[in-house]
Amino acid sequence: MNELFHFSIASLSALMMFAFVSSITPGPNNLMLLYSGARFGFRHSLPHLLGVSLGFGLMLLLCCLGVAGLFWKIPHAQDALKIAGCAYMLWLAYKLWLNGALPRDGDLPTAQNKGSARPMTFVQASLFQYVNPKAWVMGLTVPAAFLPNDGHLLISTLVATIIFVCINLLCCGSWVQGGALLQKLMHKPTLARLINGVIVVMTVYCAVAVWL
Repeated sequence: MNELFHFSIASLSALMMFAFVSSITPGPNNLMLLYSGARFGFRHSLPHLLGVSLGFGLMLLLCCLGVAGLFWKIPHAQDALKIAGCAYMLWLAYKLWLNGALPRDGDLPTAQNKGSARPMTFVQASLFQYVNPKAWVMGLTVPAAFLPNDGHLLISTLVATIIFVCINLLCCGSWVQGGALLQKLMHKPTLARLINGVIVVMTVYCAVAVWL
């Protein structure tokens, strides 16, 4: 197996640790998943969750195969990505502040039918990865630091991508579940405003961190 994948136990352990730390720590994806879990529940947030993990998996695959390197050669590409990511996070914080913790009529099915509250779709969550600076940093770090220099590039890339996606799915899923647990508190107006305010502040902080 070692000859096939050309990963040592140490390099695999390091890759798994990086995947866990980078996936479990707060970032645009996790904050959006937390909010989605709190607002819509775990089941309704599944397309969002799968879109994040599988969308990032595709990005990681492309990064490992060198496609992302072409992107970084475009003049001012990093600046454009930073501006897009920051603007989106600020817009998201504004929308979260306006919408509140739960649909205003307090009835999620009714609100969804009216079109006033819908979780992010699989495609939307997948596409968001390409304007998420944290996702790009994660995706570019794996081929730079963890892929073996020898062996079959495609096999090593597939192994690294599968490992990362599995760990990312579990970590991001914990944020959705955390939001779903908070949902029970959202029906208390004071706690709902407090939790919503904390999520909005964290989202603004992410936008500032992206810019800096």
